[in-house]
Amino acid sequence: MPLAALPLRSWSSVGGLCLSLVLLVLSVSAAAAQDSSEPTRREKLMHYSLYYENYKNDDFKNARSDLLWILKNAPGTPDGDDDNYRRAVNLYVGLADQAEKMPAKTAYLDTAATYLAAAPDTLDQLGLEYEPYKWQRRKGRFLEQHQDALSTPDLEGLAAAPETHYEKAFELAPAELDPYYIRQVMTAYLEENALQDALSFANAVEEKRSDAEVTEMIGSVRKQIFRKNPQEQVRYLEAQVEQYPDSTRLLTTLFDAYNDQGNVDKASALGKRLMDMGPAPETILEIGTMRLENGRPEAALTAYQRAADQGATLQPEDHFNRGTALQKAGNLAEARAAFRTAIDMQSDFGRAYIAIGDLYARAVNACSGGEMRRKDKAVYWAAVDKYRKARDVAPSLSSVADSKINTYRKVFPTKEDIFYREDWERGGTFTIDYGCYSWIGETTSVRPAPSG
Repeated sequence: MPLAALPLRSWSSVGGLCLSLVLLVLSVSAAAAQDSSEPTRREKLMHYSLYYENYKNDDFKNARSDLLWILKNAPGTPDGDDDNYRRAVNLYVGLADQAEKMPAKTAYLDTAATYLAAAPDTLDQLGLEYEPYKWQRRKGRFLEQHQDALSTPDLEGLAAAPETHYEKAFELAPAELDPYYIRQVMTAYLEENALQDALSFANAVEEKRSDAEVTEMIGSVRKQIFRKNPQEQVRYLEAQVEQYPDSTRLLTTLFDAYNDQGNVDKASALGKRLMDMGPAPETILEIGTMRLENGRPEAALTAYQRAADQGATLQPEDHFNRGTALQKAGNLAEARAAFRTAIDMQSDFGRAYIAIGDLYARAVNACSGGEMRRKDKAVYWAAVDKYRKARDVAPSLSSVADSKINTYRKVFPTKEDIFYREDWERGGTFTIDYGCYSWIGETTSVRPAPSG
């Protein structure tokens, strides 16, 4: 390293002769500088070395004068880039951090902001190399950290909000910007409840970035937007489906959105389209449930069967829905089998017990022909048994179960009915397995209807 480039702290260790020689060189250099408007290379390197040595050791106070000389006389030293302007901003931020009194802190930060705001235009005028997106990012970061401490926050070249600079940085270099800054933009839009702006920015990011962290972030932001404005979700998905009409994933998501909003007509139309495209088994189950709710039990059963054939794992609720569809289609025995499967999978599935009790009561209506005999009334014993079981396993259903119990106990066989049947004995057992009720096969206890 030339002597002129040595840090000042190193000079003190040089002997008197060397010191005299250095001073002679400096005085010659200074004289040469007076005779020329262009500083010599030696001067440039000397001031650069002096400021940089102090700067990298956080001695910003001693670094400042030499850095200011460089910015005035040789701003591109040594590589023709923006390093010196970047360090000027950092230097004044560092001086602010080291200042003990608030007025000084504020003054230093104001100076840093001034350099920060003017740097890109200055760099353009000087023809120095720099990456514009990084300066936008720096502006945003500076404002994010220090905006409240500035006395002049409205400098030309600095936006009011850090996120404005982050968004500009993304527009300049979408692939390079760290996900942190993308998240800050999206979060700001959400906090301002600017849902359309947030969604537009998310869409723009999605077009440019496919890395996992950003993709996950976009999904999370969209969920937040759609929770606040479900109609926005539908509009977005409809536009996506129009753009990608063969995407089963998009069609499925739109189908779910229609269902969530109770848009039965659109969900039904889209469900038919989905079935023709071969959706996932889980989606077929949803379509089956929708058909059931729309009063189309046979179509619902077709969907449930197709889902099972394609390997769907039916949950207790799915079996319960199958049972409901079978019951509506008039297949009482098969409906009970489905309800029993739901109970086998979830022992406290009280609604399935109630559904079986309702099946038995429905069977009486179908088999009695409008004229109830003793053997018809006996079926209500089995029905009430199921309602009591529902109440036991699911206390939340107690009021429903008790209402049905009170209703059907009134039409139990009377004491006289029990007396005239030789195979009935109060407190004894009896199996419902005859005639129209042969499919029931339930053993129950004999008890009379309440008197009075």
